[in-house]
Parts: sequence; structure tokens; C-alpha cells
Amino acid sequence: MGWYRNFLTGFSLALTCDVALADEQHITNRFSGFATIGAVTNDNPDLVFRRDISQRNGSIDGDVDWRTDSLLGLQLQTQWSYQFETTAQLVLKDRIDNTLNESVEWAFARYRPVDGLDLRVGRLGSDIFMLSDYRQVGYALPWIRPPEDTYGKISFYHFDGVDTNKRFNIGDGTLNIKAFYGKSDQEYPVGIEESDNYRLSFKGFGTSINWEKNEWKLRYSYADVEIRNNNDNLLVPALNSVSMLWPQAAELAKDFYTKSKYIKYHELGLGYDNNSWWIQTEVTLLNSDAKVVSNSHTAYLSFGKRIDAFTLYTIAGFTRTNEDATNVIAPSGYPEPIEQQLQALAYGTELGINGGRADQHSYCVGARWDFTSKMALKLQVQRFYIDKYGDSLWLKSDNTLTPKDRTANVVSVSWDLLF
Repeated sequence: MGWYRNFLTGFSLALTCDVALADEQHITNRFSGFATIGAVTNDNPDLVFRRDISQRNGSIDGDVDWRTDSLLGLQLQTQWSYQFETTAQLVLKDRIDNTLNESVEWAFARYRPVDGLDLRVGRLGSDIFMLSDYRQVGYALPWIRPPEDTYGKISFYHFDGVDTNKRFNIGDGTLNIKAFYGKSDQEYPVGIEESDNYRLSFKGFGTSINWEKNEWKLRYSYADVEIRNNNDNLLVPALNSVSMLWPQAAELAKDFYTKSKYIKYHELGLGYDNNSWWIQTEVTLLNSDAKVVSNSHTAYLSFGKRIDAFTLYTIAGFTRTNEDATNVIAPSGYPEPIEQQLQALAYGTELGINGGRADQHSYCVGARWDFTSKMALKLQVQRFYIDKYGDSLWLKSDNTLTPKDRTANVVSVSWDLLF
């Protein structure tokens, strides 16, 4: 970490000098904002539809939910000088932890020592998707929300750390290469409206490469992340306590450990937009040595057609876990109630180990109407096919539900605006 402290020291000195020079120059402030009012309904009676796995609430069994997509974002940018700029962004939305610390999405200082080179420190957006910078800005998205099959599983939006971006102008194109390092944590619900949650803490580094030329956009991103904590899980002491009767139980308990486990993430995206037709696709690959964070790959393909103020679009996507589900079989031959208790523990352990699996595919059609400047109305209809042991993107109405293949029809409307 010595390099990190040295970097911050040098960065702070540069900013101090630059701010001193800015005292004699004109300082400009730019305030802006964005908002979405959205409603969604899902006809599945057992599974709760949500935007991503960090949300506790959503729609189930035909209920109309206003919390899934509705939000308000406020942003302030201050240009102290040509080289020095600060940015703060606050997003108010439905989340588990609605403290000010969690609501601050961005709070960073940017320093530009030379043209084409940016250095930033503070709370930064997680640049691991094509839509990372405006993932929550509904008006900037062609759809109501980013495709859930790809964006629903990786739900942390920011990290605290540093990044550096270098821009190269090559012919008619622009190449941006970014490197980043930082820490983040995310809280996840364990059930509908339950007070118990679990939190994972991360640290890691990564890079993104973006190439844009005329109508085309191509990008690749990579992240190497270490999980820094274990979460209390009642199954762990229960499994360890029966290891004399069930030798495999102690090994199964280790499957719930997450501390010092690593996640490696790759993403490849391609986009084309000629102001009439557009197409966008992303493919991701996640490799994890934490059993409860399943190895997976995802993809989506979306295209649309603009007709005056209207846009018609479609999306097809999927997420797949790369290994088979874990089957847990308790030993037999013990007297009751011991055998029954071991069977119940095996069932809970199997659900817990497989709880991070996401296996589903979906199809979507939608329409957007830009009825006035900086405002749009959208309608979106989706059909999801969720595989057995693959519903981790959804909350269950009852955690004892027998795993089985399911379907869900989701209808959403939204009003997006900028100001």
C-alpha cells in the first residue's frame, strides 16, 4: 500500500497548488439532476422481481411496485481551474441502507496535469459495464433499466479509491485506457422485508479499454477482486456441530466461507448507432473461488429503431452458471429424531450453497417516446424463464419453496427526465 499513500500525497500537493491558482480565476459550478418515476408488475406468485440483487423490495403476484425503478439524482460539478474539478452525486432510491454515506454515489476530485490524462481520487463509479457512468440515469438509457440478466447480479455502483484515464486520438477514433484500484462493500437482503441482511466487503483493481469511432463503440473491462470478510451463517456452526455424525459436514461448512476468496471478471461490449438504427451487446464472464458466488457468464443483445420521437426496441439475454448444482445428501441409518434433523440440515445446506446460482433467459419488447426535450415515456414487456436452482436474481416469497423451473411476465412503465 506504500505506492497508494505516495500517490495520494503527490496528488494532494498538486491539487493544493492548483486550487491556490484558482483563487484568482473564475470558478464555475454546474448543477444538474435526473429522475425516474417507474412502476412495474410481475405475475409470478413465488418470486419477487427486482432491478438487481441489492434491492429488498419489488413486484410479486401482480402487485404494482413503484420502488424498483423510481429514483432522484442530484449532481454538482465545480470547475476550479482547467486542471482541477470536483464532482459530487447523490442518488435517492429504495435501498437497504439509506444513510447519506450509501446515497453518495460520486464524490471525487479530478486533476488533469496534461491534455488527455485524468487522475481521480475519492468515491468513483464502478467502470465495469458499457453503461457504468449512467447506469441509473433512466433518460440516458434506451430501455427502462439495464438488462437484468447481465446487470442484475453485479450490483455495486461505486468504490472508494483512485483511477487514471489516458485518452489517445487515433485518426477519426478515440481510445481511452483506464486503470483503477479501490474498496467497496455491498449489503444484500436474505428475504422479503426481513431485517437480516448480509454484507460483502471487496477490494480490487482493474482496467477498462474503450474505443469509439463514428457510429461504433467497442470496450473491454477486467477486474480482480478479493472478498475481505465472512458473514455469519447459522448453517456453519450447525454443520460443524454434527461432523462426528456426518464427516462431510465440516467440508460443506467451508463452502460458506468468503474471506480471502477472489473473483475475476471480464466484460466485452459492442455498440453501433447511426441515429436511426442502433444495436448493443455485452458478454461477461465471472470466475470465483467462493462457492456461494457462482462462476457464471452472461450476455444480452438489443437493437432498436428510431422513428421521429419514437423508439422501438427489443432485448434478448441470459445468465448461466458454469458448474452443476451441488447435491447434499445426509447420512442415513440414525435413529429419530437425529436422522430427520440431519435431512433438514442437508436440505438447508443445499439451498444455501446453490443460493448464488443464476440460470435464466429472457425476451423483451419496448417503446420509448421522447415527447419533449429531456423527458421520455417508456413501456416495456418482458418474459423470463428461470431454471431450477437458478433464481438468485429474484427474492423468494418463501425460502422453503421447492426448486423448480418457473416463468414470469414483467410489465414496466416509466417517466424519465433530466434537469
